[in-house]
Amino acid sequence: MTRTLPTDPAAAGISAERMHALLTELCAFGRKLPGSPAETAACAIITRELAAAGVAHQVHEFDAFIGWPARSGVTLFGAAPREIAATGVGMAAGTPPEGVAAPIAEGTALAGRIALIEGLPRYDAVMAAQRAGAVGVVAISHGPERHYVQTSPIWGAPTSAAEVAMLPAIPVVQVAQEDGALLRAHPGTEIRLVAEAQREWRPVRMPVAEIPGETPHFVMLGAHYCTWGAGATDNLAAVVMLIELARLFAAAPRRRHGIRFAFWTGHEQGGYAGSSWYADHHWAELRDRAIAYFNVDIVGVRGGTTKALRNTTAELHGFAADVLEATVGPMPDSEKDFVAHALRRQDKYVPATRSARNSDQSFCGIGVSSLQVSAFLPASSAEHMPGSGLAWWWQTEEDTPDRCDPAVLATDALIHHNLLSELTAAETLPLDLVAMLDDVLASLREYAEAAPDLTEIPLLRSLADEVRAAAAALASQPVADAAARNGLLLRVTRLLNPVLHHARSNHDYDFGRASRMLPGLALALGLAGSAPDEARMARVALRRRANRIADALQAAAATLHAPGTRN
Repeated sequence: MTRTLPTDPAAAGISAERMHALLTELCAFGRKLPGSPAETAACAIITRELAAAGVAHQVHEFDAFIGWPARSGVTLFGAAPREIAATGVGMAAGTPPEGVAAPIAEGTALAGRIALIEGLPRYDAVMAAQRAGAVGVVAISHGPERHYVQTSPIWGAPTSAAEVAMLPAIPVVQVAQEDGALLRAHPGTEIRLVAEAQREWRPVRMPVAEIPGETPHFVMLGAHYCTWGAGATDNLAAVVMLIELARLFAAAPRRRHGIRFAFWTGHEQGGYAGSSWYADHHWAELRDRAIAYFNVDIVGVRGGTTKALRNTTAELHGFAADVLEATVGPMPDSEKDFVAHALRRQDKYVPATRSARNSDQSFCGIGVSSLQVSAFLPASSAEHMPGSGLAWWWQTEEDTPDRCDPAVLATDALIHHNLLSELTAAETLPLDLVAMLDDVLASLREYAEAAPDLTEIPLLRSLADEVRAAAAALASQPVADAAARNGLLLRVTRLLNPVLHHARSNHDYDFGRASRMLPGLALALGLAGSAPDEARMARVALRRRANRIADALQAAAATLHAPGTRN
């Protein structure tokens, strides 16, 4: 499809200066921890701007489980003790004020020692050290910066004491690369690790605004406004973009479909507490009325000229890619390869741009289609985090207003303006069901290669082929009744997206952050190497999860074959 869309932000009414001024105002509050006075102040500014634009809104208040670091540091003992700056980790255990002292070590002999690990202190690495008997972890950054991250497998609020017990029981910090090299030069030397931290339930605030359309359906955009530091590009640039888009669409003629703007809280500090709370409390409404979810994160980044389509479900990919190219032009193949590497996922055959378990993707269990466009640094940039499209200042104290380029932010706002404008005006929704089934078949291919004797895979492949054929037949038919066609498209996405993205159920979130399509079948990948009893138990689980996937495919087939579907 050929589109002619605005390519000049100013011509679309977008003001780079207004957005950057508001970003600077919000950055001035520093860390905006969920439930803190700084969050309350930032919330007041967001609602002030929405009110000034005449956009109806409300502030949801609820309790969220939040974890964050406080005072952190490392002391290297020896002939001349040295103090080393460190950054703590959200959701990790804390130390007493005086810290913990133990020798440092790398490798697997960690009992009673403080482990040194490379890179970001993510959950799996921290728990591996804990299982090996480490009493603490010091992660070594790839550069002079120190990143704030959280180390939790839980999505949203925990639901039991057993889940809380899954959180790390040892303290964790990150140090700069140079300081890490110093520690490595003193293996076996005692250090003192200080990592004061908090984990607690606390009341939080979350603004949500809405511009109604002619139909009851809506597109939802979300951006987290909680931050580790000032948070200019992660994620206040997205927050001010949403406000700018709300201002523009509120002043424009009513769209065919409505728009909802959500300002999430508890992003990293709560494991996506805000968006998961919203999904839990608006489940039926989102199932029945949401057309799509745009996650808005990492925009306006200085030097961010590579516009990376990511966290995009298959059915929206063609539409989003088309609008993106019409707005900013085609991406060179070298940049496509770079983005694919930066977005690496576990699947062998599924595109890297598909939705991952990050970035407030709390709506896949409901079946809502999603997309995201981020401002990545180009492959040639010297300011990358290693192996990433993100800038080195991501989630650091250095993410200050000067790291946000107003011109880049204006372009990113135009991209989202065009995506939103096209989708909310669509008479027939641009949802590609065939692409969804291609993802199902691509996933089944990998599982079949890993477990060729698993009888469930051929059955699922046969069902997926049937649904794909029905979806292709539907797509080839002219649309006689747009409302009926839209309802059909949405019903099928509600059936397939939950099994494509959730292993356990449509209403519960899986643990961990690893991204894989049809994750319910992931046990098949290790089946060949399992001990006999483990393999037997895995096969029981695989049968049950295959039944869930088959049920979704059979329901999708019945929906597409039902009388009256050729609208």
